[in-house]
Amino acid sequence: MDRSWFWCRCVGALASFVFTAIFIPWSPITAAAGGPAAPLTSWTLPVAGPVERGFEEPASRYGAGHRGVDFAVPAGTPVRAAGDGVVTFAGLVAGGLHVVVAHGGDLRTSYSFLATVTVRRGVTVARGDVVGAAGGPTGEHPSGLHFGLRRGGEYIDPMLLFRPTDLSRVVYLAPLTRGTSPTAGSWSVEALGVRRGLGSANPQVGTSGAPDGALERAGDWLRAGAAAAAGALSRRVPGTADARAVIDRVVGFARTRLDCTAAPPGADGSGGSGHLLMAVGGINSSTDTGTGATFGLPPEALGYRAGEVHWYSYALDGGAYDANDTHGRIHAAALRLAQQLRALHETEPGREVDLVAHSQGGVVVDEFLAHVYDQADPGFPPLGTVVTLSSPHQGAPLATAAGEIAKTQSGRDALGAAAGLGLAAKAPALMDLAEGSRLMRDLWRHRLPDQVDFTTIAAVDDLVVPASKTAVPGATQVLVNPKGLADHSAVTSDGEALAAVRLALEGRPPPCPSAGLALRGALEPLAITRFEHAAGIAGRAVGQAVDAVRGILP
Repeated sequence: MDRSWFWCRCVGALASFVFTAIFIPWSPITAAAGGPAAPLTSWTLPVAGPVERGFEEPASRYGAGHRGVDFAVPAGTPVRAAGDGVVTFAGLVAGGLHVVVAHGGDLRTSYSFLATVTVRRGVTVARGDVVGAAGGPTGEHPSGLHFGLRRGGEYIDPMLLFRPTDLSRVVYLAPLTRGTSPTAGSWSVEALGVRRGLGSANPQVGTSGAPDGALERAGDWLRAGAAAAAGALSRRVPGTADARAVIDRVVGFARTRLDCTAAPPGADGSGGSGHLLMAVGGINSSTDTGTGATFGLPPEALGYRAGEVHWYSYALDGGAYDANDTHGRIHAAALRLAQQLRALHETEPGREVDLVAHSQGGVVVDEFLAHVYDQADPGFPPLGTVVTLSSPHQGAPLATAAGEIAKTQSGRDALGAAAGLGLAAKAPALMDLAEGSRLMRDLWRHRLPDQVDFTTIAAVDDLVVPASKTAVPGATQVLVNPKGLADHSAVTSDGEALAAVRLALEGRPPPCPSAGLALRGALEPLAITRFEHAAGIAGRAVGQAVDAVRGILP
């Protein structure tokens, strides 16, 4: 049997099954909601006020309902932790401020629609400690505080905490250990939990119609099944790793349908975060002496005012820079970013700063967050949202190919003669951006700070940075399809991409992906990467042959 024919049939069948399983709406899965696991401690109401709307158990685990209790209290009323625990989330979700506290017994209490938050993630709180103040935006909730309770991933009536509980249930459900590690759930996981608790009360959130738990389990099952099948075939069928990569990306994009915005608003100048902006350009970018901009991002379309926009500079003095300034080491650029953020904090202390970066600029931001930034350092401003556009967080195949070609003298000469590549072909930045470089290997050994809300946006046909190379562990991933052929540059001003940036800045779910775009995003970037790798290897071989003719020793 021809192996290529066999492999194509396998991939086709598997892709068909994946899309059938993921994109066809699932039937609701019912689950009885039990009482809470009452830990061996007492509880206190988060506020002293009347209940305006009680808990309404959904008809099914994923059906409509009211997964919490609304207290009617005046704006500014202190909101207190219902019990001892550890803060696992404190920040924006769907345009409102929320706090989540983890307790014993796999319990989590949530305090939603706050005007202010007075705690941060990882802090231990005691029963009655103030975690914020009521009075923030409430969406469909009448007013005051929305109080929720989760046991594992299931929302249950929080008022059961304040009622007598059968001792046998307490002993069975509550662990003997106290407290919960602040790293038990990631920032993004806790944010997703809050969004699910708000349920239909948040009209900004739309889904594919499939129960999120079913999709989560389907995705896990598909990953496990794909891994098992790939392992069985790996010794006989070439390209199995590619199949796993395709399935991972299909499932990854499908997971975004669990919590997404069906009809995102355009980037029309309204909305936005209300923060300052530090915009970071990529390799070969430069300062426009007329506007001060360094790449094609239109900040005004994202709701930023003129005085709120700051353009990062690669220059040593922080002033206007040219393309040559972008060719240095990424770590040195990250240190300059730290200096400029410190200076910004001195001029506008306390203002949150969003970071929006393009191409190499996103890797500069990565290096800053991973190896320079210290959230406990008061010299840094509070960071808002981080958004990157077509950034090679996993390395750039073109940089890898250039590195292969540059291993020969003739290859270096050819690259040097290529338009626009003369200095860049030998640039330290290009070496840092290559897949497998020391910087890339070190970058993801430690996770990025959990309190950073990170979104990566990739262009499906990007030839410079394939979409498969834009992933950041724990970040929200968005795939867009800019108009025209030059996706890498067009993504900074494309309407669809800017709408996704706006959603991220406002703390709202990403746009819902289509099945067709998800399939393209799984297959096309892989083909682009393979082609560029092959071009690098072929270029090195040609360079070696020409070196031999020229009498140049290796």
